[in-house]
Amino acid sequence: MKIETEKKILSLNEMLCPAEIFVGEPAQKHDIDMLEAAVKREFSTTLPRQYIDFLYKFDGVASGGIFIYSSRPRKYPDSDGYSHDFVTLNQIVREVDFMSGFLVFGESDQDEYVLDLLKERYQVRDKQAYDNVFEEFHCFDDLLDFMVNLITQRY
Repeated sequence: MKIETEKKILSLNEMLCPAEIFVGEPAQKHDIDMLEAAVKREFSTTLPRQYIDFLYKFDGVASGGIFIYSSRPRKYPDSDGYSHDFVTLNQIVREVDFMSGFLVFGESDQDEYVLDLLKERYQVRDKQAYDNVFEEFHCFDDLLDFMVNLITQRY
């Protein structure tokens, strides 16, 4: 993860109240091992190292209607809700056949943040008109920075 992105997340977490932001506690090795095994079993692929590194620092982020998926469901403080976890959300989107060509790392009200497995590109795609690609990146860290910048812009 880029140092600037990490600093932005930490700054947002300090600036916003718990009702406005969720930043997951760092994932433990067991969480990552379970996640990697599930991804291999369910989706026949592996996760990018940069996403794993993010999870070791922050196991999911949610704020301003933007959700960056966690390794497993994590309870929101002072709420009955849970974070959006990677495996469950990817299982749901793969109920639509063509989605097996993507890994989804997060979402907002209008967009999904994905890896196009065929093109090997990280993308911002329109949730409704999925063929619309708004942004494209070469690595997960750049996509993550894009998502965090969106959160920052909303506050």
